[in-house]
Order: sequence, then C-alpha cells, then structure tokens
Amino acid sequence: MLENLSVLAIVPKAKAIGAERLTGEEYHALMRKRSVIEIVAALQTHPYFKKSLGGLSQTSIHREQLEQALSRDIFFKYESLMRYSFRKNHFGSFFIVKCEINEILAKMKLVSMGLTEKYIVKLPGFLTSKTSFNLIALAQATTPEQCEKVLFGTPYAKILHSVLPKNGEMLDYLMCEHAFLSYYYAFALKKVDEDLSGSAAKETKSLFVREAEIYNLDIIYRAKAFFSKEFTPDKIKRLLLPVYDKLSHKQLMAMADARDLSAFLQMYNGGRAKRHYGEFSARPEMSTDIAGRRSLYKAADKLLHFSSSPRTVLAALLFLAELERSNIVTVIEGVRYALPPEQIEGYLCNRL
Repeated sequence: MLENLSVLAIVPKAKAIGAERLTGEEYHALMRKRSVIEIVAALQTHPYFKKSLGGLSQTSIHREQLEQALSRDIFFKYESLMRYSFRKNHFGSFFIVKCEINEILAKMKLVSMGLTEKYIVKLPGFLTSKTSFNLIALAQATTPEQCEKVLFGTPYAKILHSVLPKNGEMLDYLMCEHAFLSYYYAFALKKVDEDLSGSAAKETKSLFVREAEIYNLDIIYRAKAFFSKEFTPDKIKRLLLPVYDKLSHKQLMAMADARDLSAFLQMYNGGRAKRHYGEFSARPEMSTDIAGRRSLYKAADKLLHFSSSPRTVLAALLFLAELERSNIVTVIEGVRYALPPEQIEGYLCNRL
C-alpha cells in the first residue's frame, strides 16, 4: 500500500521535470550561437540542465564530455524519480538495462574497430556503481571473449556468447547490436506486462514498439540506399528486431525483399506506416529516422501531459529526455559546421 502511494508521486514530479524542457524559442537561440562554448554556457543557466552541466568548463570542453554530461543528466532525472519506488525488479529497471546495454554495445563497437582501449575515455563514471557488471573491468578487456568473462553471471554473457566470432573472424557488430537490442525490447515489454494493465499498458508499450519499428525501417532504408551490394535481403532480415506495430512481420519482410531503394520507398510510402512515421525520401541528405523520431517525440509528449499512470509517465519522460539529448548534440554539430539555423532545425526530433 505504501509503495503504491509513493509511486503516485512520480506523476507530478515527472510532469514538472518535463515542463522545464527547452522551448522552440530557446532552441532557436541555441542554433544562433557561434560556438560549442556559447551553447554550453547557455545550457548551464537553463533549469532543465543546470544541475548536471554546471560543473563543465566554459573554456575547454569537447563533444564527448558534453554528451556524457547529458547522459548523466538523464540518469539523474531517472534517479530522482526512483526514490518514490522501492520494489526490486520494478518497471523502471528497463532503463538500467538500457544503460547497461548501451555500454556493452559502445565497447563492442570499439572492439570491432580494433580500438578497444578507447572505451576507458568514454566510460560514464556515474554508472560505475549502478551496473550489474564491472564497467572498469569491461574497459580493461581487449577481446570479445574477455568481455564475455566480465559479463559472467548476467544475462548479457549468454547474449554476447551467441555472437562471438569463430575461426579468427572479426566481430560482426551489427549482429551484436541486434542480439542485445532484441533482449532489451523483450525485457521492457515483459516489464510492461508485469506492472501495467489496460490502457496504461497499451500506451506504454506503444513507445517501445514504435522506437523498435523506427529502428527496423532505418536499417532497411540505409541498406537499400547505401549498402545494397553488401546487404542482401536475407542479411537485412537477420538484423531486424522481432517487434511489430504498424507493420506486420510479413510486410516488414516484403520491404527487406524489395529489389532496390526505389521499390522499398514505393512500398513504404504507399502503406499505412507512412501515416505514422512520415514520408521517406530518396534524397541522401534527408535522414530517414527524423520523421519517425518526431512521431516518437509527439507520442511521448502526449503521454507525459495526459497520462495519470506513474509508470507510463516515467517512460514518457525518459524517452523525451533521450530525444532532447539527441537534439542538443544535433545543434552542437550544426553550430560546429556553421550550418544555418533552418537547416539544423530540420534535423531535430521535434518540430519547433
């Protein structure tokens, strides 16, 4: 009973945090800045970011430092809400699993590139006491097999073992990503089923399945647009997450089988998915996931405003926080490369 009453406090707290996000006018002001230093200085005075970005130097900062600070900001927001929930294995544990998987994938990407020693620089210090495995030991590992030993005793060891290279081959990072993300979405959806019911369960699930479907569509698009010779339909299918929403399994497989980008676009833009994720274009400068991510932002924003379910509101806020982080990184890159504000705006996850 006390747990249920405590959890209810998440709703007003999460809504209050969400209300402090950057406004369209504030985004436009950031896009007109002349340097990363100016952007950081502006964010340090903003109520949504000042607690976690306050310690950053305004004279010497690089992108990785800022990205890690933004990730820490999201984690701090998560922890501030979790103080109202004390039960083990609660719904909110999906976020810890996501953090852990993000770190494993960051390490495995570097391993696949022969840059394994660089992970120590990227290692998020704020997570070292929160993960189910030793992040420092993961940083020190130099091979996929050593990484597997670090993960022993967690579900991740078995997942990594399933994609370990054989006969001296290089690690296939995309298959590794597929294996871990498949586990993550299965875990998150299972948590929804365990802790929510009715409309709250349906609405919360919609965020996870929408995100997974956007990932799948982006995989197919990029394979057809940029790697048509390397990625056969069968290889594309092996990379798709087993999560379906606006597209059935049959429809997704048909898109993977499309003979080329033009055929895929015709199939996608002529179907119902376009209504939810926007039109896809053959223009290479148009990122295919922007429309989808905007639909995800819109859905999460709506749930944050109108849901009264603590778990739904928690998920919505965390989805929005990660999209906000992506926006900030986009603005920083745009300013670094002196892009006009209207062009930067076109890459943001929400319409201003």
